[in-house]
Amino acid sequence: MSAPSDSLGLSRRRLLQGAGSLAALSVATPLAVSGAAARQEAAPVAGGDLLFVHQQIPASMDANVWTGTNVARIMRQIYDPLVWQPEGGVFVPGLAESWEVSEDGLTYTFNLRQDVIFHDGTPFNAEAVKATYDRMVDPESKSLQVSRLGPYDRTDVLDEYTVQVVLTEPFVVFLSNVSEVALAPASPTAVAELGEDYMMRPVATGPFRVRDWPDDTTLVLERNPDYAWAPEFIQNRGQAYLDTITYRFVEEPATRLIALETGEAAIIDAPPPEDIQRLMDDGVFQVNAFVVPGMPEHCPINTTSGPTQELAVRQAMLHGVDRDALALLLFNGGFPAGHGPLTSGSWAYWGGVADMYPYDVARAAQLLDEAGWTLGDDGIRQKEGQPLTVRAVTTAGGDPQKVAEFVQGSLRELGFDYVVEAMEYEATARRYADNDYEVARLFYALIDPHDAFFLGFDSTQIEGGGQFNRTRVNDDRIDELIQEGVTEADTARRMEIYQELQQTVMEQALILPAYETRLAHAMQPNVRGFTADLLGRPYMIDVWMEG
Repeated sequence: MSAPSDSLGLSRRRLLQGAGSLAALSVATPLAVSGAAARQEAAPVAGGDLLFVHQQIPASMDANVWTGTNVARIMRQIYDPLVWQPEGGVFVPGLAESWEVSEDGLTYTFNLRQDVIFHDGTPFNAEAVKATYDRMVDPESKSLQVSRLGPYDRTDVLDEYTVQVVLTEPFVVFLSNVSEVALAPASPTAVAELGEDYMMRPVATGPFRVRDWPDDTTLVLERNPDYAWAPEFIQNRGQAYLDTITYRFVEEPATRLIALETGEAAIIDAPPPEDIQRLMDDGVFQVNAFVVPGMPEHCPINTTSGPTQELAVRQAMLHGVDRDALALLLFNGGFPAGHGPLTSGSWAYWGGVADMYPYDVARAAQLLDEAGWTLGDDGIRQKEGQPLTVRAVTTAGGDPQKVAEFVQGSLRELGFDYVVEAMEYEATARRYADNDYEVARLFYALIDPHDAFFLGFDSTQIEGGGQFNRTRVNDDRIDELIQEGVTEADTARRMEIYQELQQTVMEQALILPAYETRLAHAMQPNVRGFTADLLGRPYMIDVWMEG
């Protein structure tokens, strides 16, 4: 059990005082750029090694099997997709020169480029696409990304450079998923020859390839000398400017910031949230920041275990936690509070969720009283002789544990025996799979809202897929809406569907939203050409260093 921080006793009024300009911190979706980025850029200069201090050591870089939010920013440099999505719903050629979708929405035919080779020198062709998708659906791969293929039937090779993907029912987010690294083709030869080593030494078609792992916390990528197939929206259409990118993995945000401020690092990601606005205002460093679309950092509440099976208990939890205070106390306003299953950076976000569970301790206590949970002499509520014990299983260290401890302090004041069990991520995944918890944690950066609702709330994801439905809700109406949303082509109708889903999720109090991630990259003044995709993953092919 983790004890709550002493600072959790601060009153809401005290937390809200002195927020200054942070209270007005932008949470808009577009990338916010500040500092030296406004300077006129000179002509790009090739060469050099760039040190990128990154927040998380990859557990795997096999994009077709495991695509974590943070490591996907590195995978973006190694893997190229069949199509690119530079703007939401806008698709341009990638490894596929063109494509066609059948009228019934079941067949996607991709006409592939004929001048592409993998990092290992083997040819990219239709067989490679088929091998990639066949491997994903093979149970032996244990791919956590297989759901990105949707209602997949098969892949057919029509000729050397024409491949056809056949679905069993319409799946309107398929092209969006194809633009992601999870469905980017990998070298079948490398997968077969490297075996287990492939997961840390992937071989694909991107502008950079893996050179070496000098030690456990350092990865070196080198320029792909054969690269000549960048998408049309990338300024640099040839090889990357940089010779190498050295990723050094440092989990402590303050240490990453020191590496930037001392000049050691050229780029860092995820500086301390409380320092983002300062860095933007100082004008010394360049800062790119935006609210990540997809799920906020949140606590899925288990509907099948312990006291949280009761709706009143779940609703009391939401009323009993001051999420605005959480965001201010933990992040000094650098990350805004979360309110629902989608972030405000998502195109389908419905603002009504912000009004559904205002911080109201009296209402929370009333809900528990009416449900028969009475306060005992020890300050813990009981019902029929059983204490109101809720076990929160979360990742040890960092922001997830801080969130869990904030919630712990808040709910103990209401009479919850709220137990925080913090452990390594792999151990949490085992606990979630074994249904041995009442509260979990989850965050996922996603472009299309379907993915957030399918992964987080579809009944097939309780035991199947990546088992991300940690609420374990099995609701026919939710499943129907998710299915309708992924087969409906009209965007306005999809918006209505996702509004109803957001409202339904919160009416059932399936999650306790915590905060929205505001992804930031901070860099030295001499770093040029930095841009990023819709999820904040850099296009390092365009980056060069002045001087």
